[in-house]
Parts: sequence; C-alpha cells; structure tokens
Amino acid sequence: MDKNTRAKYYEETDFSSVMQSNKGKRVIPTAKRITMNISERIYNEANELDAYLSMGYQNVLKTAMTIGLTELYHQVSSHKIAGK
Repeated sequence: MDKNTRAKYYEETDFSSVMQSNKGKRVIPTAKRITMNISERIYNEANELDAYLSMGYQNVLKTAMTIGLTELYHQVSSHKIAGK
C-alpha cells in the first residue's frame, strides 16, 4: 500500500465503532506472578549487578530469566525433534 492510498484509507474510514468497542473500559493486561526460592549466592549476585545497573535486584532477576528463556528457546528450536 503506497503512502497516498494509506492516507486516503485513514481519512475516509470511520473508526468510531472500533474505538467504542470497549465501552470506555481500560483494557489492562494482567501480570503473571510467580514465587521462587533463590539461594543466598544468587541473591548476592543480583544485588551486585543491581549496584552496577541501578534497576533493582528483582528486575535483574527478571532480565536474567528472560535472557535464559530466550537462549533455551533458541537451543531447543535449533535442534530437530526426535521422531518427527
């Protein structure tokens, strides 16, 4: 879709029904919470990283989990699954 066609679409289309579909309610995604027991060593390492990154030790742990999950996903998805 070129620029002119896109601009014409947004100028001529009525979006009022889409905007009113939630009837004034805010749609807020809910965060998933987990409780974990971590070792003293992991806690201390997260605090050391927090001193450097200034993002809070819990956010350091969340970031580490996200990086770990991403790496795990890439490792698993790069190998063929046996039997398929």
